[in-house]
Amino acid sequence: MNVLFILCDTIVKDKLSPYHQNTGPYGHIHTPNIERLARRSLRFNNYWINSAPCMPARRDLWTGRIEFPWRSWGPRETFDPDWSVAAHQSDIFSALFTDHANLMEIGAGNYHHFFDHYEFVRGHFNDHCETIFPVKPNRPGATADIYRQRRSRWQDESESYVAQNLSNVAHWLDENHRIEQPFFLFVDEFDPHWPLDPPEPYRSMYLEDPTLAKKALSTFYHSPWSKDYSEEEINWLNAQCAGKITMVDHWLGQIFDRLDTYNLWNDTMVVLMSDHGEFIGEYGQMSKGSGFSYPLLANPPCLIHYPGSPLAGQATDALTCTVDLHATVMDALGQTTSPHSHGHSLLPLLKREHPIIRSELLYGWWGKGFYWTNGHTLLCKAPEHSGPLYQYGTNLGEKWVGLKSEHFDRYANAEIGTFMPHTDQPVYRIPSDGKAYGSVEADFDALFDLDQDPECQTNLYHTHQTLRDECLQNLVQTMTGHQVPTEHFKRLGLKT
Repeated sequence: MNVLFILCDTIVKDKLSPYHQNTGPYGHIHTPNIERLARRSLRFNNYWINSAPCMPARRDLWTGRIEFPWRSWGPRETFDPDWSVAAHQSDIFSALFTDHANLMEIGAGNYHHFFDHYEFVRGHFNDHCETIFPVKPNRPGATADIYRQRRSRWQDESESYVAQNLSNVAHWLDENHRIEQPFFLFVDEFDPHWPLDPPEPYRSMYLEDPTLAKKALSTFYHSPWSKDYSEEEINWLNAQCAGKITMVDHWLGQIFDRLDTYNLWNDTMVVLMSDHGEFIGEYGQMSKGSGFSYPLLANPPCLIHYPGSPLAGQATDALTCTVDLHATVMDALGQTTSPHSHGHSLLPLLKREHPIIRSELLYGWWGKGFYWTNGHTLLCKAPEHSGPLYQYGTNLGEKWVGLKSEHFDRYANAEIGTFMPHTDQPVYRIPSDGKAYGSVEADFDALFDLDQDPECQTNLYHTHQTLRDECLQNLVQTMTGHQVPTEHFKRLGLKT
């Protein structure tokens, strides 16, 4: 069986029409090609992230292990199980198509190594692909300036990064659809991630006030809090996000056209998902990472087309998460999942052999609180102490490693030992101040009834003691089962 896995960065699931069903605050957003996929797929309503944000989520996917209890942001490790390595060691052809510069930058940089073929479209945000003068110490705003300079040269939609990236996938299918070996294509599409600046016709498609198009409003976020934006700025950014989503949908259609033309639906599993959502004014937040990780961020979309599935065109409330997608891909490719994986294959569910894959899961950001859910109740246990807190690994990258900027040598105070449960390889354990991404104070003790209160408006943590204590016990058991480092229990004020 072939696998076509498509990750579109930063999508709120209810902004896709298979989810919003033309109702609710996002019901006006059109995604006809994703609808087209949904008619062939099982739609997961209860799919959750594990590690946030972008690169931690990708390590969860690549390895099938949850990253955030051990590390904030970094490259693949030599001891990691890896789906591209599994393909590399077999007769499965693998390819990566991306316009996501974080895959290639310092602090990640090696996720593409074992694919047989990879293509990287240059120019999206955070890609150091152009000369900008004058340079300044520490280069403040340099990546934004590079992006704006390249963006200003676009003549039409075809020059957008999503158009180039997804057209590369379509072209590959044109050239290689007859190959006899199974293939695994991983498509990492950075859009609709900000900057929120789609070209026409998408730029004006969702503007209620057309005069906004004539104003010089930013397509970047300048604050993580909505109170720092005017109403027209929030309206503008929401309209541009909607436009970007519809633009992504249009270019996904080019890929789905090839699956039609070459009859690939019959022997290709297709996954479409997102690593997380984002806020554009909801809950007083903008973008991601600076506030509480509500379901709007942590419960993104996931659609899976499995050839011959009796559940095609249906939806499921079965609980699942990012690491399960790793196990599912490995299973579909006929590969063995590492015994150290945290994931469970979804193929038994897709074949209607088993309706339940898991009963609970963990998610979070390194250095912040721990979130636990069973799909009906959501618990967040916030830190009660600033430490102890450590990073674990042999290569902890250079980005958001949780060390103060004056610490030139990140390993100066490191210990070396066999500290990780899934490898006997000695690794570094580095003390950290915890300021890895956003605010450590973002999380708070919370308990929400997702069935009765899906938007999490009523915090039951201090009023429903029996349910709270039961969920806290479940959190401790799940953390223990995952062999989470013991310092997190102390940091969160939990008793083992």
